[in-house]
Amino acid sequence: MSDGRSQSGRLGERLEEEGVATGQAVDSRPPTAPAPSNNPIAPVTEDDLKRDFDSELLDVAHDKSLSRKERAAKKKELLQRQAVVDKERERRTIAALEAALPRPEWYSSDNEDESVQSEGESDNASELKMQPEGGAGLAFRVVYTVLSAVAFVFHLASSCPIPWMRSKSGRQYGLWRATGGGQPDLDVKNIHDCSYEMQYWQAAAATSVLATVASFGAMIGGALLCVNKGHMGASFILSFYSMTFALVSWALVAALFHYFRCGKGSFASGVARLDAGFALTLMGWMMHMAALVVLGVHFFTYWTRSIHGGKTRAIRFIYLATGIVTMLFYCVGQAFTMWGKTFPGVKASVSLWHVQIFDRETHLSTFLSRQTYMCTTITHRMKVVAAFMIMSIIWLFFAVVLGTGACYNSKYIKSSIFFGYASSIFTLVAWITLLATWRERLCTGATPRGQSYWTDMEYNGIPSGIPNAQIDFDGYSLREGFGLIVSGWAINTLAIIFNSVLYDL
Repeated sequence: MSDGRSQSGRLGERLEEEGVATGQAVDSRPPTAPAPSNNPIAPVTEDDLKRDFDSELLDVAHDKSLSRKERAAKKKELLQRQAVVDKERERRTIAALEAALPRPEWYSSDNEDESVQSEGESDNASELKMQPEGGAGLAFRVVYTVLSAVAFVFHLASSCPIPWMRSKSGRQYGLWRATGGGQPDLDVKNIHDCSYEMQYWQAAAATSVLATVASFGAMIGGALLCVNKGHMGASFILSFYSMTFALVSWALVAALFHYFRCGKGSFASGVARLDAGFALTLMGWMMHMAALVVLGVHFFTYWTRSIHGGKTRAIRFIYLATGIVTMLFYCVGQAFTMWGKTFPGVKASVSLWHVQIFDRETHLSTFLSRQTYMCTTITHRMKVVAAFMIMSIIWLFFAVVLGTGACYNSKYIKSSIFFGYASSIFTLVAWITLLATWRERLCTGATPRGQSYWTDMEYNGIPSGIPNAQIDFDGYSLREGFGLIVSGWAINTLAIIFNSVLYDL
């Protein structure tokens, strides 16, 4: 019994030794290459591109060591991996063909330049907020910032309650009120004896405040440019709007200074003289002009050459210039007369906001609001025209801002053209509505004699004060306001069409 146990023990030891020897022999074999991955999301390697997936699928189908479920799972993995590898092969083939195709010289464009850059490089190189390397042109940016800061101080001071005109008696006339001179203080909103004077003061105050806000933005933008954090397009736009609002404010007060004030005589006829507020606004406007020139010199001397090699698109600069001119036409045109007529005793001028009756003998003007027509048709139409023109200017502003960037990078041009077309459509609706109002007879109610002086004198088109009375602009001719709006629309529309057709230039 003991001999059997000893023999079985020796047999077990011999089997263990053979197993160890066998294990050592297996371990001593050279390692084989790892099997290729069938994970669909794994990166495609060169070995994957050399694989024959059809043969592998056949091998799996004939592999009897796998169960039916295992074969189905393995086939699914192989098919998914094959789709990923085939897609990568197709991409590499297309890239190789594109590299081998001949291209004309004009093929080089902004889009091609962007396609060969990485996403990070494209984002960094295509923005107008980039600055020249090494701080080139810093002196120009500092001068621009200083000029904008000085202009901001001037506009802020002129928007405060300081005199814009001063009479010999010491009475001071400002944007918000008239004070001193031995008379009670009078707020502008309480000038009820001459709506024309009140509206001019209110418009001048509004544009002066807008000039102050825009000049503050230009100053901040200049400071950011000095530390390479600003945006060139934003600085140009803010300075331009500061200059425009300041000019409008100054021009309104200058016009009021020389115009008659509903029988009170003009300020220029010895009533008062221009004072500090008027001078400060004019100096602020001059500062903005100088700042724009300095920024323009910096832009074309340093910025474009160092970042974009001076490659410009002339058609886009023309589009930008026409957009700016069109905005000026729209803004000025809204304030001027749309149509008018000269009668034996008076001259009637119709604008979007009021009707001016100018007495040809006394040279005095009376301003009647559009509500005095007492005709809802013309009131609603004028409101619609004004609203559409305001929206048109807003769309055109966005088109100009994006057009500034499009001068050096084509990715902005589509958005700029879109807003440009929106502006043209709104303006088209506005001036067609004006034309229809001018030609039609509105509110064809009766106008009995003896109830309206203008009706009795056969002065048509002037508010009669009779509800739903007939309004007829027969004999009225279109004037400068309507002409400016239509001219601006035509110029802007042509510029947009050319810019759309010549997109790749």
